[in-house]
Amino acid sequence: MKSLKYLLFFFGIFLSQSAFSQDQDNIIEERNEEKLEEKEDEEKLFHFNLQLKNMHLWRGYHVSNSPVTAADVNYTSKNGFFKAGLWGGRSFNGEYTEYDYYVSFMHKGFTLAVWDINNTSDYPDVGFFNYDRAETSHFIDVSLAYQFKKIPLKVSWATIVQGRDTYVDDNGDLKNAFSNYVEASYVILDKEDWSLAGFVGGAFSFMSDANFYGDHSTINNVGVIYNRDLEILEYTLPVSATASWNPLQEYGAIQVAVNLF
Repeated sequence: MKSLKYLLFFFGIFLSQSAFSQDQDNIIEERNEEKLEEKEDEEKLFHFNLQLKNMHLWRGYHVSNSPVTAADVNYTSKNGFFKAGLWGGRSFNGEYTEYDYYVSFMHKGFTLAVWDINNTSDYPDVGFFNYDRAETSHFIDVSLAYQFKKIPLKVSWATIVQGRDTYVDDNGDLKNAFSNYVEASYVILDKEDWSLAGFVGGAFSFMSDANFYGDHSTINNVGVIYNRDLEILEYTLPVSATASWNPLQEYGAIQVAVNLF
């Protein structure tokens, strides 16, 4: 009888240890799963995008008429409120090079963005950190945009607050022009795998007749953007074609861009 009791006692201990070991294994497995999820979440916060273009358009400007590669490395918070990154572009012929820093904040349809834009193409001998307005290749652009919820309309206002956006006043002093660019874009058609939008933008300065975008205030950017998802084998490549006309500079162009990843 005692032997049976001892046997049951040790069997109970064995079951308890097995249950404890199982619990420990479950805890370790849960922790490993949590670490994996945290790692995946962290990876989702960091993004790297590479784009290939036949040319580079920006606010009506033909920044580069040669094919361009553009890379964007950024960190985006989980709720999408904050974003910070680096953007760089270079033309195939080497005549155009750009390296920018930017931060943006998004909330309830509003987007506030600050870009330090550094197009060094025409400033080969200027120091990278030279911000003297008479010499610098930098200009700092601050923009505020609003995306309407009930209609597919987006409006934006951008002002260059520092850098190579200058004019000479009546006293012969070099001053900031504080050039502004205002744009409205509207999605005309929005289908399952393609969309078509139109836009119109104008530039002006309160400080002088001339501004960063031209020698007087006027509409300087009109066009349409066609976006489409291109299916190639098992890959989906977002493709866009932008047809832009600049009434101020009296030229037009079509930019075709492919987001490789």
